[in-house]
Parts: sequence; structure tokens; C-alpha cells
Amino acid sequence: MTSSDVVSHVRRILAQKKVGHTGTLDPGAAGVLPVCIGRATKIADYIMRGDKEYIAEIAFGAETDTQDSYGNVVHTCECDITREALASVLPDFTGRLWQKPPMYSAVKHEGRKLYQLARKGITVEKPPREVYVHELELLGGERNRFLLRIRCSKGTYIRTLCTDVGKALSCYAHTSFLMRTETCGIRIEDAYTLPEIEMLMRDGDAEKAVQPMEQALSFLETLRCDPYLYRFLTTGTPVDLAKARLKVQADVNYVVYCGNELIGIGKKEGDTLKIVSMLKELGEPRR
Repeated sequence: MTSSDVVSHVRRILAQKKVGHTGTLDPGAAGVLPVCIGRATKIADYIMRGDKEYIAEIAFGAETDTQDSYGNVVHTCECDITREALASVLPDFTGRLWQKPPMYSAVKHEGRKLYQLARKGITVEKPPREVYVHELELLGGERNRFLLRIRCSKGTYIRTLCTDVGKALSCYAHTSFLMRTETCGIRIEDAYTLPEIEMLMRDGDAEKAVQPMEQALSFLETLRCDPYLYRFLTTGTPVDLAKARLKVQADVNYVVYCGNELIGIGKKEGDTLKIVSMLKELGEPRR
């Protein structure tokens, strides 16, 4: 199932027209895929930028064209990677890294996704991208197969990471299992499967599977404004920071509230605060 398939299922189950996912998950992978519905589709991009956590199994001895177990084997080797040997190179793969996007990915080249070109046998060299691995923990394993826990930035390819770890050990490797356990603070323990959502919908309890936007945006900085600014913020009028006595930093996204009411995502523009993503629905009564 692709991420777009998930969106189609949620749209059907909840009878919602506006549905969007928060970043692709490989069809062969499992785990957390936050789905935004209704006006919450406006915050999908912010959630997409958040850090991720994965559990991955790295398998040594073979490399595939997709860097996972679903591809064709292109190289093999005899090896006997020990836990100690793997642990010795993992520190080299934490912190700031540069990765080349794999050909089997959703990265675009001249308007076409790389995996579409790869299926036609076309190879494109894309420049390396900077990513960040916050934590890389060896959980266990033996005989050339080991489980890793990875906390990383947006855009990190775990498949590429495993392949590169193999190269560091002079051995071919691929990702044989991948599960995303967290996206931007949303944990797999709080997630629902599609059949579970369908069952909740039939029982009239679909709200159990829905997080409010306030909770989903809790990873961003919060800015609370005086009630008199409500009419300016809700009409998109920039607010003079000095007059409003607001202190905000440049290039920081703020979740803006008037009292306890969520207005939208705001940023500093010059000497003003500007709502760049309006989350308050027009015509909705003020609380």
C-alpha cells in the first residue's frame, strides 16, 4: 500500500473530501503515517518537516537495486558481521550526513519521480542532500542481521543509511525490514490501523482516532496574543510587533492563539507578525 492509497482509504472511510498525508512511507514499510483531514490539511507540511524514528533491520551479504528486500539482488558477498564490528562503525553515521537520494524514491527529476525513471532503466545522478541522524542504536541481532533504532531528520533515507553502513564494513547490505515508530512526536502506540478506523466509524467513535490540531502542533513554538488582536489576525492583517508588545524570532513558525483559540501559524515579516497559514475557519463563531 502506498501513502496515496492510505489517503484514499481514509477519504472513503470518513467521507471526507479534504485528506492529505504527511510524507511518503515506502510501500514495503509499516508504521506511522499521520493523515490530515479537513482544514488540518494546512498543517501537513509542518508535520512533514518534523523528526522521525524508525526500527530497521539491516541485512548483510547482499545489495539490491532498491536498497531493500523488495528489489533485485545486484551484488552479493560472503561475510560474517559481528555485533561488535557493527557497533564500531555506527558512531560514524550519527550527526550531520550527506546522502544521495536512491533511484527508487519519490524525489523528482525534471517533473518525474526517480522511481518512475528507474523502472524504465534510466539512472539519474542527484546531488547529495544534507540530513541529520540524532540517534542510532543497535538493539540486537546476530548472523548478519541486526535491528537498529534511528531518530533522524526529514529526508533521511534509512535504506541508503543501511547500504552505506555495509560499505563502511566492506560488505554489501540492504534494509530487510522497516517500521516508522514516530513522526513529529506522533507515536505508533497512538496510531490506528485502517480496519480499526473503519470499526470506530461504524460505532460512531471515529473521533477517538483524531488528534486536535493543537495537539499535533505542540512541537512548534506557541505565541499567545491579546484578545483585541483577534480581528487583525483573523483577517490576515499584519500585526505591529512593537505596538502589540510581542517578541518573536525571525524564521520561526509560531502557533498563534488569541486567548485559548487557535488562529493559525504565524511568522515574523519585517517588524510585523503575519499569519501564513490560517487555521481559523471563516464564519466559525468565536469562542
